[in-house]
Amino acid sequence: MRVVIETMLNIEGNRGSSRGEFFVRDRDFKDNPNFAIAVVVVAYEWIQQQWRESGCRDLVIEMVTWNEENDITVDVRRIEPIVKDDLPF
Repeated sequence: MRVVIETMLNIEGNRGSSRGEFFVRDRDFKDNPNFAIAVVVVAYEWIQQQWRESGCRDLVIEMVTWNEENDITVDVRRIEPIVKDDLPF
């Protein structure tokens, strides 16, 4: 299944929106559509990519929707990056 994800981000006072089309496996979508789109697909990863492209400046996620009617902003905000700590000391 294809979904359209739209983000509204505030990067150091500059607001911008982006829209992209992504593929979701039907099985994941059936179980929990919001979780599948927020985590399994790429909504969070896509936002991280936009953040890196902006020079890793302060970022506020204002809105994330899929197919223009389903708001998953809260789900995406709850995701925290997992930092792999593989330092030898």
